[in-house]
Amino acid sequence: MRVGIIPLYGIGDVLMTTPALRVLKENYPDWEITYLAMFRSTYQALLGNPDVDHLIYFPFLKQGKVESLRYILSMRGKFDITINFFPSNRSEYNILAYLLGAPKRIGHRYLKCDKRELNFLKNITIKEDPELHAVEENLRLLTLLDIPEERIHRYPLQYFVAEDEVHFRESFLREKGLENHVLIGFHPGSSVFKNHIKKRWPRDKFVELAKRFLADIPGSRILLFGGPEDEEVKDYIAEKVGEGAISVKTETLREAAAIMSRCSLFVTNDSGLMHLAAALQVPVVAIFGPTNPRWVGPWTEQKRIVRLNLPCSPCFYYSPKPMSCPAGLDFACLKDLPVDMVYKASMELLNA
Repeated sequence: MRVGIIPLYGIGDVLMTTPALRVLKENYPDWEITYLAMFRSTYQALLGNPDVDHLIYFPFLKQGKVESLRYILSMRGKFDITINFFPSNRSEYNILAYLLGAPKRIGHRYLKCDKRELNFLKNITIKEDPELHAVEENLRLLTLLDIPEERIHRYPLQYFVAEDEVHFRESFLREKGLENHVLIGFHPGSSVFKNHIKKRWPRDKFVELAKRFLADIPGSRILLFGGPEDEEVKDYIAEKVGEGAISVKTETLREAAAIMSRCSLFVTNDSGLMHLAAALQVPVVAIFGPTNPRWVGPWTEQKRIVRLNLPCSPCFYYSPKPMSCPAGLDFACLKDLPVDMVYKASMELLNA
């Protein structure tokens, strides 16, 4: 059987499919799995994954509608099954699956905007369960492929650091004089897609937290990670903290991940790098506001979730709508979250 995986938007979304990929390959080792990626970052997140037979990068958003349609039609009929992993509640994903023409098009029916986003174009579906994590939603899809539940294991996220990337990491640590330090990673940024910039804890609170770590943990250093959209906030924090905080600038996600793998702790907003840290088995302190940790919290035992638990939160759900604050509180769920809560959770993990 030839299986095509429909591309997902974020690094975290892609990493949260890796437990399902592992189970799928365990049960059907002869099936040929092709994973489509539409961003260089999501493509890099899957490099080296032994459960993917063919990893293809095609930048659908950059190529435009005509070139993207031409490319899709060139692949029509090449798959027996396509899978829209969770969350993919957008018409574009469903149209792509339909145009590829696989006889079996597997995915979810969603509680919000289901018909409007053309989820009926899939022909083998299960209904979204709002009580489940995204990883669990992806594992549920495998029951539609006749894999019994007792053979569906809740594996951790998977990410594979290559040998040359280990060498890059060690060279970076030597160059920065960090080999013998306690490294604490921060991701103070987030995606800016659909107003997700509102998922960010205030940058000055990251500054205060960094200063407390440096004062209280002998030999500690703060490493600031993030993509191009995060450079401003990273540089701001590094400047305000001063010595002891380093804004990590790498060419690729792979290089950043290699450095992250040496961190003793990772403090982060709800983001793709939060899931990357979990996949690297780095203990994670995850700061949540409008989004729901039940759905997208770090898939690891080594974690602490920090949130205010306001009556109005979480308020964001899977749909094409941009993020907003329906309660009119200007995202008080993050702005009012105190540094003490994040510091306490961090020290619990570090001491453990």
